Amino acid sequence: MSAPRRYRLALTVVLAVALLAALYVAYQREKAERHSRRVEIAMDYQDFLALSQSYGYDAGQFLVALRRAGLTSLAVSEELGANVNSGSTAFVIPGQQLIAQAKLAPLSDPTLAGLAKRGALEPDVLYLIVFDPAALGRYRTALEEHLGPHAVRVLHASGPTILAVKSQIDYFNNLGLGLPERPLALAHKLDLSLVPRVQNDERFGAAEIDRIFASFKVHERPTTVVFFGQRNEVLGYPDHLDDAARAFIQSGLNFGSIETYDAVQDQKGNEGLAEKAIERTTRVQAISKTELDKLDFDTVVARYLLGVRERNVRVVYLRPFLHEQDGMSLEKTNVEMVRAIRDGLIARGFKLGRATPVPDFPINPIVIVLVSLAVPAMIMLLFEAFGMRRAPVAYIVFAIDLLIVLGGYAAHHDLLARKLLALLGAIGFATMGVVAIPRAFTLPPAPSYGGNFLAGLRTLGVATAFALAGALVVVGLVSTPVLMEEIDRFSGVKAVIVVPPLLAFALYVYTRRFGNEPPTVRGSALLPVRVYQLAILAGLAAVAYVYISRSGNTSDISPSAFELALRSNLTALLGVRPRFKEFAIGFPLMMLLPALRLEHKRIVGWLFAVGIAVGTSDVADTFSHLHTPLFASMLRVFNGALLGIVLGALAIAIYRVVDGRASAALNRQRPRAA
Repeated sequence: MSAPRRYRLALTVVLAVALLAALYVAYQREKAERHSRRVEIAMDYQDFLALSQSYGYDAGQFLVALRRAGLTSLAVSEELGANVNSGSTAFVIPGQQLIAQAKLAPLSDPTLAGLAKRGALEPDVLYLIVFDPAALGRYRTALEEHLGPHAVRVLHASGPTILAVKSQIDYFNNLGLGLPERPLALAHKLDLSLVPRVQNDERFGAAEIDRIFASFKVHERPTTVVFFGQRNEVLGYPDHLDDAARAFIQSGLNFGSIETYDAVQDQKGNEGLAEKAIERTTRVQAISKTELDKLDFDTVVARYLLGVRERNVRVVYLRPFLHEQDGMSLEKTNVEMVRAIRDGLIARGFKLGRATPVPDFPINPIVIVLVSLAVPAMIMLLFEAFGMRRAPVAYIVFAIDLLIVLGGYAAHHDLLARKLLALLGAIGFATMGVVAIPRAFTLPPAPSYGGNFLAGLRTLGVATAFALAGALVVVGLVSTPVLMEEIDRFSGVKAVIVVPPLLAFALYVYTRRFGNEPPTVRGSALLPVRVYQLAILAGLAAVAYVYISRSGNTSDISPSAFELALRSNLTALLGVRPRFKEFAIGFPLMMLLPALRLEHKRIVGWLFAVGIAVGTSDVADTFSHLHTPLFASMLRVFNGALLGIVLGALAIAIYRVVDGRASAALNRQRPRAA
C-alpha cells in the first residue's frame, strides 16, 4: 500500500471511530428525549377568572369543561398588595386616608374608632383589615418576611383582625402576599395540578425560600414553579440562586424557564438558576395577551404544538382566547382550544400530566475525546483532498484538539471547548460535502434523463452524507440538557451557514479540483473591474445580506405573508417543515449539477458550489439547534431531501428540454451560415 493511501486510511479509521462515539452519544440523547414526553397544559387563573366574571360564566363549571378537554394544571399567582381590595378576603387603607375619613364620619369598627378618638391613628402606617381567618397567617408571614417583624403589629386579634403595617402604599402594592386560598381550593376540588407563580424579593435568603416552597405543599399536586414580577427576576436572584436551586432539587418541583425571543425579556437569574438545577428545569411557552389578540384560533394551536414538538416545550401556558370561533361562545371556544391542543399532542406521541424535564445523561469524557477526533481528522482529509499530506502537521492538529478538550475539562469549561470544536466540525464537514463531489463538476452529463437523475442522486447522497456526519459530530460534542433546554446556546450559528459557502467559492476558483484552471490571487487583483461585474457583486451582496439576516434562531428580516403561509402549509402537510435553504437551493442544485453540459458547468460551476455549500451547511445547522429533538431534525432533513429530489428532477427535465431546443436551433442556423 502506498504512503498516500496509508495516510488516507489512517485518517478514515480515526474518523470512523469518532463517528461511532458520536453515534453512541446520539443514542443516549435520544433515550433521554423519549423519557421527556409528558406535557402540562396550564391555564392562567387570574385571566381565566377575569373572563368568567366579565361574561357571567360559572368558574367552577367552566374549569370542569376545561379539565375534561385536557387541561392539567391551574397557574395561580401570589396575591399582590394592589389586589387586596379587589376581593372579600381583606381590605387595606392608608393611615392618612383613615384619619381624614374619621373626621368626616365616625368609624364603624370599634378598634379603629377607638384609635381615632385617642388620636392614635398613624398617617405613615397602612391598616390591613383581614376578614378571612384562613388568610391571616399568610398575610402576616409574607409581610414580616418582606418588611421585617417590627413592621407588622396586631391591633385586634379577631373578628376581623386588624394589622398595622409600617410601609408606603406604593411599595405595599408590589409586595407578594402568598398564594390565595380560593383558587388553591378550586384546583384541589377539580383534581388539577398547581403551577405556583411567585415573585422574587432580593432580600430573601434560604429560610424565606424554603418557607415559600413549603407553602406550595398546601396543595397536594404542585408541579412547575413559574416566576413573575415587575423586576422580572427568578427567586433567589442575585445572591441566593444556590438556595433556590437546592429547594427545587429537594422538593422535586420543576423550574419553569419561560421561552423568550429577545434576551431583554429573559428573567434575571434564569440562566444561573437553570444551570444549577438543570435536572428540574423545563421549558414554558406562553403567548402574551397583546400578541394573542392578533392571532386566529388555528395559529395559536399550531404554535403551541410546534413549540412542544420542535423546541422541547413541556408546559403549555394558556391565557383565555378572546375571539369566538365558528359561532361558539368564548367559553366553548376556549374549551375547544384546549381539546385541540390535547388531541394534537396525543397524536404526536406525547402524554398529558406533570411536565418532564430532559433527564441528565452524563457522557464519559473519554467518549467526548473520541468524538472530538473527528474534527482534526476531517481537517486533514480536506487538506489531503488537495494533495497536501504532512504527517507532522496531522500530529500537531490532533495534539491541538486534545489540548482544547482536556484543557476545557481541567478548567471546568469543557462545554466551551466542546462548542468550539463542534463549530469547527460543522464548518469542516459542510465544506467537505462540496469538496467530495468533484466528478459532478468535471464529468460530462449522461445521455439519458435516467442517467442524469441517478448521477444527481449520487451527488446528493455523497454531499448530504458528509453534512450529516458533521451534524453527528455536533450532536456528539454538545448534546447536554443545558443546551437542549436552550438555557445555553450553541455559539457560532451564523458562522456555520456563512463560512462553508465562502470556502466553497474560494476552493472552486483557486484550485484545480473542480476542473478549472485557477488564477493566482495576484492575477485576480490586477484584472480590470467592469461595470457588469460590479452589478453582479452588488446583487450577490444583497443576496448574502438577506441570507445572513434570515439565518439563526431569530431573524432580522420578518418573513413575508406568502412565506408564512408556505411554512404553515408545509408543516400541515409534512408534520415537520423542511428548511428552505435545503429543499429549494442545496438539494435541487446537487441533483441538477451532473446534468449540465461541461461548457455550462464552467460558467455557473462556482454558483453551484456556493449553493450546494448553502445546503450542506444548513443540514449541519439544523442539528446545531439542540433544543429540537433528534427525530424532528432528522425528519426535517428527510423531508427537505425528498422535496429537493422532486424539484431537482423537474429542474433536470426542464434543463434538458431547454438545452435540447437551444442546440437544435443552433444546428439549424449553422447550415445557413455555411
